[in-house]
Amino acid sequence: MKKYSITCVLLFLLLFSAFAGDAAVFVDNGFSSDGNVYIFGQYGKTDKTFQGWAEIYTVNVSQNTFIPGEVFKINPSSVTRDKGGKDVYEMLAGRSYFSIKKYNCEKASPDQTLYICGDEKKAGTDEIVFKDFSISPIEKQGTYHVQLVTAVTGTGNSVSSSFFIMLEKNDESGKVIGRQKIGSPDIVRKSVSSYKIQKIFCNSSGNNIIFVIEKTIKNKAGVLIRYMVESAVLDSDLKIIFSDVQSK
Repeated sequence: MKKYSITCVLLFLLLFSAFAGDAAVFVDNGFSSDGNVYIFGQYGKTDKTFQGWAEIYTVNVSQNTFIPGEVFKINPSSVTRDKGGKDVYEMLAGRSYFSIKKYNCEKASPDQTLYICGDEKKAGTDEIVFKDFSISPIEKQGTYHVQLVTAVTGTGNSVSSSFFIMLEKNDESGKVIGRQKIGSPDIVRKSVSSYKIQKIFCNSSGNNIIFVIEKTIKNKAGVLIRYMVESAVLDSDLKIIFSDVQSK
């Protein structure tokens, strides 16, 4: 019995080693005061070399691109060995403080939070639905449907992929009153095997939207979990109208 238990433990360790990787921690810095810029970060520690790292990205929401000169990184290295990812992130936040401060960022309120993935078993391509409960006239209320559409080629370390997001709004009768394609399907990302929307929120005006996306990377270092965002200015038919927004 004891020998059997030891064998099981060794087998578990071998399997864990084969699939080991590192997962990033996402940091939401929020929208700028005018809602036109969104800033986020991520940090972690490499799985096998135990080197801390951190990144901060400044996003032009309407263009869905990073603002030149306002992406900040501390890459994993011998200098960051045995340093916690959070410690490295705080160091990076200090270095970029004045660049970020000018935007007066504020995180999305609960009302502005449209969706949070609470089910780890939910697939990245599963439809997301949330309801717009507003004080607007009944014809402007509706249900939002979100579909992440992926294209994956290759397998293992040779995998590559792309995606886009289809956002649709239906009125109370189910009629489509707005549809918008978000993202850059022409951008092919090497080593990324899958994507999953973890969070969706908008600015206080309800016209700018952010999708926080978890991406799974497979390479020689193992399986890595990293984050990215897709941003967009919503078409007028899709604008979020407050006072109360709930998600499911």
